Amino acid sequence: MRKRVRIVMFIVAAAFIAGFLMSELWRMLGTRGSRRPRNPQGYVGQVGDHMVTPDEYRAAVSYMTDKYKRETNLRDLSNEDYRLVEQQAWGYLVNQLAWARLLKAENIHITQDEALEIMQANPPAELRNRPELMTDGKFDPRKYLQLMNAPENRQYFIRYFQQILDMVPKEKFRLDVVNAYRLTNAEVEDGLSNANTRWKTTALYFGPQALKEKYEPTDSQARVWYEAHKKDYYRTKETWQLRYVVFPLKVTRADSEAAKETIDRAYDQLQKGESFNLTMLDYSDYQGESLSTWTPRSQLDPATDTIVSKLKPGQYSKPFLARYGWQIAMLDSIKPESVAARRIVVRLTTGPEELATVRDSARSFLEKTASRKFDTVAAEFGLTAYKAPPLFSGQQELTRLNIERPTQVIDWAKTAKPGQVFDQPQSGPGGYYVFELDTVRPAGFQDFDERAKAAAIFRMRLDWQKEHWLAMADTALAAIKAGQSLEQYAEGRPGIELQTDSFTGITSCRRRQGPEFAGALEALDSGETCGPVETNWGVFIVRCDQRTSVGALTASDYANDRRDAVVKNLTQDLLKEPEVKDFREAMAY
Repeated sequence: MRKRVRIVMFIVAAAFIAGFLMSELWRMLGTRGSRRPRNPQGYVGQVGDHMVTPDEYRAAVSYMTDKYKRETNLRDLSNEDYRLVEQQAWGYLVNQLAWARLLKAENIHITQDEALEIMQANPPAELRNRPELMTDGKFDPRKYLQLMNAPENRQYFIRYFQQILDMVPKEKFRLDVVNAYRLTNAEVEDGLSNANTRWKTTALYFGPQALKEKYEPTDSQARVWYEAHKKDYYRTKETWQLRYVVFPLKVTRADSEAAKETIDRAYDQLQKGESFNLTMLDYSDYQGESLSTWTPRSQLDPATDTIVSKLKPGQYSKPFLARYGWQIAMLDSIKPESVAARRIVVRLTTGPEELATVRDSARSFLEKTASRKFDTVAAEFGLTAYKAPPLFSGQQELTRLNIERPTQVIDWAKTAKPGQVFDQPQSGPGGYYVFELDTVRPAGFQDFDERAKAAAIFRMRLDWQKEHWLAMADTALAAIKAGQSLEQYAEGRPGIELQTDSFTGITSCRRRQGPEFAGALEALDSGETCGPVETNWGVFIVRCDQRTSVGALTASDYANDRRDAVVKNLTQDLLKEPEVKDFREAMAY
């Protein structure tokens, strides 16, 4: 199979950029608008009317692998990382197909010529300062095009091509929405007034420190309050409680020996004179490093750093065992704190024999749970039955477990009966999960337990405090209307705080003091007072000492911010996920 990749590379090398770089991905994208195949066998999923092909899924996994490595600044990924990447790739595919449907409806697209022109005119940032692409100290477009045309760099530029396909149509859509949205002059003036206004304030604050008495409801009073407010605060959703066991996947001695045999074949090929990049295409589990980029040495695992530091530019190492597999490293350049290197990586992964053993164990487990209790069978297999996080109506995923297809488990649980076992093991961190529906709790009301009692006591205490704060604030307001200033009233009353503050923009005030305070302040001019302003942490009487215009935000900036917000909200509304069916089987039964 590895040699087949090489054959494809040589065939591709005979074409120009518009041929070898565009054809495969454009064919893949072209299937998005095709009719549904008559025979769905062999597809990995369905999104709306579109059948997801294995090629599409593999391309998404490759793309997300590179993206994940870049975003996490990792040079090596664990097997758990790769499982997470596969989950992200599936979500990415679903999102891309939703975008494709939206862009098709709006007749927004990108042509091959557009994509090629963008690639030629905008080299990736990481390549713009590469010494081998310079002529007389300046970036040489001809050398860049030669680099693009080299077959060993095909995977790298396919990912760059994919980034352009992702970005450009969405940016066209954003610009269309921005250009179609018009703000009225009144909206701009009102927005600028709020954003470009500075308030200096003085406020009397009546909070917990203003109360000399303490109120502690009894248990019986809390129960009475609970019964009176049960429909408002103590409703519970229907809840499904799942349990699960995990069949761990382990790397066996045979798996390690197979990886060592593969890396030895790669080294032998290099020794016979083959180029490093083409050997990488033949053997490496990660082919995205055909163009080396500068990497801080702090991000290299110790084994790789030690080996690379002993090489001279242009030399490659003997096979060595690093964190997640066998590697051969080739040094391109080195600095005191960073290196530019390429590697052939053969990961240590669970092989087919171990996977078959786990498959047989899971099959046997499922067969036995048909007539025996879940706990009994788990004990027989030496497994521990764990409780999953409670699953509530409308919850979209099983958090913390991070399994590959949570929606499939959720859909099953909502139709299963307590004691039933899901017959499709799920891939997750460290192995495969088998789920049992333990109990179903119907929607209703929370029992009056310690948590419910504590919540009732908290709300009763807060209501009592608010009542007393408001009474104190009314007394103060009467004195202020009679002629006292806020400062005069606060003097000699240590429990009442006199607070001074300033706010630029009503959003800042809302964030710091809450919407109630901000709403009251927004209506005040210099010298005006209002109150009482009630919040959950106290009551205020607010005076606006000074209201001035600062002019920090321009009309253009405000309009752009508003348009961006509209685009974001509109896009979220339009990108509704279609019906999704996931045919990826965690186990090949």
